[in-house]
Amino acid sequence: MKFIKSKNLVEGEELLYVPVLHWIYLFRPILKIVFIYLVLFLLWFLANPTGILLNYMPGTVSGNYIGNIYKYMILIALIIALPVFICRIFQYVNTEFGVTNKRLIIKKGVLKIVVAEIPTDRIESIYSIQNFWDRIFGCGKIYISGIGGKVPVFFSVCHPFALRRKIVEIIEKNKTITVVHGDLPKPPPVEKPAPKEDPLYLFGTFVRVVS
Repeated sequence: MKFIKSKNLVEGEELLYVPVLHWIYLFRPILKIVFIYLVLFLLWFLANPTGILLNYMPGTVSGNYIGNIYKYMILIALIIALPVFICRIFQYVNTEFGVTNKRLIIKKGVLKIVVAEIPTDRIESIYSIQNFWDRIFGCGKIYISGIGGKVPVFFSVCHPFALRRKIVEIIEKNKTITVVHGDLPKPPPVEKPAPKEDPLYLFGTFVRVVS
């Protein structure tokens, strides 16, 4: 949080909550590659299960051929996954989230740094989204709906529902502070009642009342 604390907080702004990027963010593309390989192997096996089981025998020509195919597939997967994993590590280290009493701040990027912010008074609704794998690992995404439409703000964060509650609490607290410290409404002007006419001076004639 060095970048947000040192270069983005303004006077009177306080950092109230720091969302944590989940470690699954590092392995998400690798899991996708492994899933694709499993699907391809399953399709291959379903196409000719008997031939694969009979030919894949160690010490035979077919067995060595299929074994070499597996080796090349694993090697290709490592060549693809290793650079992606290294890039993910740099992105993981250089991604910062922050929730202050005035806005939401997102900083990401290594060579190209992108800093985005959303004022809390512009937020209309908050969405917490978890898919199947997010529920297993305890992470999720936070979407913000406001003047600019529905946009993703916090991705792969730990405890997304707790983060959503914290943002809602900050918004409600800011509304309360605005009402308390705002200018009090001026009372409506009081109209003075019209003076009542004395019945003794009706029609400009003095009338003496004799008891």
